[in-house]
Amino acid sequence: MKENVDYEIIPDKADDQAWNVRVLQGPYTETVLKFGTITLKEKSMSFNFDIIYSPDSELKTEDVNLQTFAGDMLEKIIAQGIKDGDVITREMNAN
Repeated sequence: MKENVDYEIIPDKADDQAWNVRVLQGPYTETVLKFGTITLKEKSMSFNFDIIYSPDSELKTEDVNLQTFAGDMLEKIIAQGIKDGDVITREMNAN
């Protein structure tokens, strides 16, 4: 997946400190997702997300295929952000 080909990062209209991701190609075209907290532990990643908009009114965050798609897309976004120096990471206290 590539930015501005498969997805684009767009400003969140409700929060000027947040960004959403609009899917440009594939099974979820025109769906807009908003990612929440992302946690990386050892070799696994967990995250939550909301559907801001989808042309499929039946689409839910519980859809396993959407979760897999969102995870793959998020990995690409993070990898590109690290490469470009745009990702800011911080350690969190386990408490």
